[in-house]
Amino acid sequence: MTKKEQKQSTPEVYKAVRAVGTFRPKFNPDGGGRIFADELNVIGTAFWLKNEKVLITCAHVVQNLLGPLEIAGLLVVGNSGNYRRATISQIDLAHDLAVLTLVNNTGQPIAGEELDKEAEQGLEIIDTYPSVSTPIAYAGFPRGNQLLNQLHSPTYSEGVIGVEKKDGSLRKEIQISGPVTGGFSGSPVVLKEDSTKVVGIVSNGPTSNNQDGNIFNAVSFEHIKAIACLARS
Repeated sequence: MTKKEQKQSTPEVYKAVRAVGTFRPKFNPDGGGRIFADELNVIGTAFWLKNEKVLITCAHVVQNLLGPLEIAGLLVVGNSGNYRRATISQIDLAHDLAVLTLVNNTGQPIAGEELDKEAEQGLEIIDTYPSVSTPIAYAGFPRGNQLLNQLHSPTYSEGVIGVEKKDGSLRKEIQISGPVTGGFSGSPVVLKEDSTKVVGIVSNGPTSNNQDGNIFNAVSFEHIKAIACLARS
């Protein structure tokens, strides 16, 4: 591969992310015989871990779906116009993490070759904290439906490590200097030089209203690894 081809290649993080959303019936009297049409509402981002074969997102993205589905809507995951049903298999509110499971039409979790195919473009978890100023990247679905194109492609963005490690009362975080807005929640933060390596997951801004918009906290890879191992145990 030439340097030009490497520069133009799609980052792995871009391939690994999926939109998290809900389908809700919408009254559609002009729908060609269909009384109701499915209305997609994108609420956040999830990503595949390749080795663990699990789909990770933030707990706050899906926690409202723990109630009755007829109120919240049918949970789906996908992009490029291809969405699949999903369920919440693990949720950790303290660390703002959740594991989603894709299911077939009968509600059974996908497995075997089907699961392998879904996870083959997934990411891997790093094992050491990157230093301050390390370039990072992330991809997701900011502003939900507003920025979706016809293929429902994710949005790619870049930043740097602002604070290497923050030990809070509930969780370890890494502060990122980079643009972020609602819908990026659940996006994997990866090393820019190797976008297969997960540093953390976009969770929230340093303040509750995130007025800055150019600084956010990523939940540490340590917590991602822990919930992934739990899900696969």
